[in-house]
Amino acid sequence: MDITRSVQDLYERFPFPPDPVTQTPPPGWNWRWSWSFAHSFCLGTRPRHKDVRILDAGCGTGVGTEYLAYQNPHATITAIDLSAASLALARQRCEKFANVEFAQMTLLDAGRLEGSFDFINCVGVLHHLEDPVAGLRALADKLAPGGLM
Repeated sequence: MDITRSVQDLYERFPFPPDPVTQTPPPGWNWRWSWSFAHSFCLGTRPRHKDVRILDAGCGTGVGTEYLAYQNPHATITAIDLSAASLALARQRCEKFANVEFAQMTLLDAGRLEGSFDFINCVGVLHHLEDPVAGLRALADKLAPGGLM
């Protein structure tokens, strides 16, 4: 059984999360979406710059991507997912932000992305992989020195 194909088929049929797309700012606030707050919390120091590169690995319909874009307006955000249906909703959700780009690929294909990332967000994805450790390694290979995942 091809797990990747099965997971992709699931999310093509049922894009997730199913939150409605709106043109208003995302509700609430969470420290994990903010580069400067996460950096300060995890490393005990303020980051030297805010113009960071963020990877949202397994972005689904872009709910997390929207928060990342909203709370990090000076960042460049790349969001990847294996589901075209989920990515279509993510693009629609994030069209109000100029700092987000999307690509259809698996976590294991993240090595094809150009450069490294200061902040990698990956929530609810690794357990879907046949080899979660390989997925984590693929992401770790894209992490910039001193970056956070």
